[in-house]
Amino acid sequence: MNNKVSVITVVYNNATAIRQTMDSFFAQTWAEKEYIVIDGGSTDGTVDIIREYSDRLAYWCSEPDEGLYHAMNKGIAHCNGDWIIVLNSGDLFAFPNSLERAIVNTPDIDRVDVIYGDSIERGKETGDVYCPASDDLSRMDYEPIFRHGSSLYRADLLRNHLFQTDKIDKYGFALDWLQIHDLYKEGRRFQRTDAIIELFETDGISNNPVLSRQYNKMICQGKSLSFADRLSLLKERFVTSFKKSTCYHWIAGFMLEYVVNDVVPHISFWSIRRAMLKRMKLTIGKGSFVMKDVYFMSLPKISIGSHSHINKGCLLDGRGSITIGDNVSVSFGAKILSGGHDHQSECFRGSFLPVRIEDYVWIGANATILKNVRIGKGAVICAGAVVTKDVEPYAIIGGVPGKKIGERNRNLKYECDGYMPFT
Repeated sequence: MNNKVSVITVVYNNATAIRQTMDSFFAQTWAEKEYIVIDGGSTDGTVDIIREYSDRLAYWCSEPDEGLYHAMNKGIAHCNGDWIIVLNSGDLFAFPNSLERAIVNTPDIDRVDVIYGDSIERGKETGDVYCPASDDLSRMDYEPIFRHGSSLYRADLLRNHLFQTDKIDKYGFALDWLQIHDLYKEGRRFQRTDAIIELFETDGISNNPVLSRQYNKMICQGKSLSFADRLSLLKERFVTSFKKSTCYHWIAGFMLEYVVNDVVPHISFWSIRRAMLKRMKLTIGKGSFVMKDVYFMSLPKISIGSHSHINKGCLLDGRGSITIGDNVSVSFGAKILSGGHDHQSECFRGSFLPVRIEDYVWIGANATILKNVRIGKGAVICAGAVVTKDVEPYAIIGGVPGKKIGERNRNLKYECDGYMPFT
């Protein structure tokens, strides 16, 4: 099996964004791919742009259709690959190797029906924010756990499960979730892959979180919403509105900045600090220890495994999420940064992408780990090094930017036990 991927883009009057979406496809490093573009009869110059790429397209057309999902069904009929993924106009593949990583990093792929991965949400005010999918498939009884644009489907399966356009009046822009939920209820095999697949714009047609929640609930329950459900949605609408208020930002600033980083770090008893940090949504495993004077950003997006040790003066920037494994030692003054900015962006767009540190890693004093980096098991980051790209397991990294300078012993059996009273 070649695992050829058919990518479908549907578009209507989007000349400002279609070229970037198409270039995102052609930049993909996965060679076994084809591109289908379905235009709804655009009149703004979109067709002229598509025509520039026509000799590189497996199929394209420009003609009136009955809307987004009808156009997707039309695209599915022209796919010749083993897998199908929809990349809407205005959205992008997150990285040039997104498709390659999705295929290569899917275990036992020959027995999988649906591959799904992580996403990046691009907002005008929030920047690029990492949106992880969930490993817990049982949650699909209640809600989506990944974005439709970050999932690939067996082509023969999808041809028999087209979007149910006759239900659009009932489920609106949630027909993609209806399709996914039906496949889940049939017992199809879903597999999360270690890849960030899609970067999507928040200005899309489904950018209405409360209405999305309503459609999702109706699909999961298979019936109209109850009075209790409607009260819950009303509450959610209020909370969503409140989070945009000045009052909320003052409260959040007080809790996350003053309490977390001015009060808690000076408490001399670890048992109290630990309880308070966990109360504020830090995930931390058994036997792990965080010394005083550690600066945290976005505690709920930071996870620390068991028997790991974070020394004084460290910075843990969890805005894009930080995952630290077991038996990890982070030395004095180290900085783990999952947030930053795109220096090439005209608007200095924020960028928040994950950092993953696997078991038995040792990060030396004053070392810096930048966003979108995975440090493999047992690796060593020397003091003062700056890590800008993935590190293979058991590699020793030094310098600026960090480069491999050696290999570490692979027979590691220790636990990091750095606890001392009043530290």
